[in-house]
Amino acid sequence: MPIRLYLISKSCNAPTFGAFDASGKLVGFVHTMIALMNGRVLYHSHLAAVLEQWRHKDIGFRMKLAQREHAIKSGVPLIIWTFDPLQSRNAHLNINKLGAIIRRYEVNYYDRGFSNVFDPEVPSDRIIAEWWVSSPHVEAVLAGNRPNPGANAKTIVIPEDVSTIRKRSSEEYLKWRLRVREDFQSKLNGGLIARGFQRESGASRYLLGSDDPQFHFETYEQVRALGSK
Repeated sequence: MPIRLYLISKSCNAPTFGAFDASGKLVGFVHTMIALMNGRVLYHSHLAAVLEQWRHKDIGFRMKLAQREHAIKSGVPLIIWTFDPLQSRNAHLNINKLGAIIRRYEVNYYDRGFSNVFDPEVPSDRIIAEWWVSSPHVEAVLAGNRPNPGANAKTIVIPEDVSTIRKRSSEEYLKWRLRVREDFQSKLNGGLIARGFQRESGASRYLLGSDDPQFHFETYEQVRALGSK
């Protein structure tokens, strides 16, 4: 992306947050954009990256917390971003550590052949993480409470390490993609949302439960209206 686009986002109160080492070198960043959903303003977390040698040090997590703090100060209740539903490490971070929920599944989000980043043989399906930054759910998760939809939670199984499958067999990788797509679509269309995640050796599971008013704009609009009286 041209640097001017980062400057434009900053001037629109959607800044890019960076992490730096002791010498001032940039080692990670998360880029924010203004977005609209049903006429409401929200943030879209467009890009996030950490240099390989600096990963697994909670740098991405801390940058997301800075992004959240800015959203709360700006009166923006929701930050969204996309990620691959087969990536258990990302699901763990987004759901278990940040408190995001999932209610949207997008089929072949980036199309095929659009970029050499994606596999041409396998559709680039994505799920939309919704991070309701000041919700009780997010506050509880950030306080160290693992999200738990309850004993009656429905599950969606994914590989613990899809990268190994991807390297081994495109056919097996595609089967997982289609199986998880069908499972997500069926459960999300039934009114459930993903609000928990179990990461285990061999297989991991999304945990789906009922929706909640704290994950909707109307709740925050009502609170704001009461506060202005």
